[in-house]
Amino acid sequence: MTAFLGGPLATLERKDLAVVLRALLDRIPVIVSGDSAEAADLVAEALVNLVPHRREVVFGSDFASHSEFEQMMNNEQSNYDEERIVFRAPSCATPTMTQQIRSFRGWIVATDEHILKRIAGAIEAGNGPNVVLSVVNQGVVLKLNGNQKSLSQTSFEQKLLEKVVSETEMKIERITRVLRRAAQGRVSERLQSSLIDLRHEEERVRQSLFREQIEAFVHAAWRMLTILSRLRLLEGVGVSSTISDKILYEAIDYKAAPIQRLLDFIRAEWSEDFGKTVEAGRARSFGDRLEGFWTI
Repeated sequence: MTAFLGGPLATLERKDLAVVLRALLDRIPVIVSGDSAEAADLVAEALVNLVPHRREVVFGSDFASHSEFEQMMNNEQSNYDEERIVFRAPSCATPTMTQQIRSFRGWIVATDEHILKRIAGAIEAGNGPNVVLSVVNQGVVLKLNGNQKSLSQTSFEQKLLEKVVSETEMKIERITRVLRRAAQGRVSERLQSSLIDLRHEEERVRQSLFREQIEAFVHAAWRMLTILSRLRLLEGVGVSSTISDKILYEAIDYKAAPIQRLLDFIRAEWSEDFGKTVEAGRARSFGDRLEGFWTI
């Protein structure tokens, strides 16, 4: 993989990139430590591209105090519709950031190796698991800290990346085939090679496909959030029921991710835990009525 799913991240194996993607989607802090500040910042900036559904906010330029950070987090907590944020601290602002911020949920933090241990300690003290990417000799190495249970479950993320890569190759191959046929025998080999050099276009296709896959996942989770939050309202008036995986899949019209993966994302993105509302493989009477209503 190159450029959008590579570039500064190009030396990461796909399985490690899947771990990073899972961490970012679940708002687990990611620390980038480099043998130079510039290298760390480049990787941190590339990581923001993996969560295109969120708004980037940079410490030191967009805000610089704990009170501002707290206000943004309170806005999220009080409103499902509030755009979710990915916070980034460039290496030059990280020392000041650690003096202001105590919760690093949803953060991407760039730093140099000299203060990595202090930064990692501050993050671990309040957040449990985190991911560290070390940039050494132009390569990126993954390290996990804290409870790694969720970060070991990346089948969805791996399939998403594989789908983006395979569909990109397929689409570019189709375009190349058409151009080659149009040019074959009519222009010089040099001009033909130039015509079918689609590296820039390939990057745009890959980026577009990746965003489509992430947005489809996020929108499916939103639809599930809508259903489960309404069921919770019913529980508040004495109507207690569960809903099966089967009915949820049909209702949200999305089967690319397991129900549990969507539930984990909902918990991370909107701070809502619906684990007890869903019973895998078993639909009770209310669920059956919901299915009939949805398919009218």
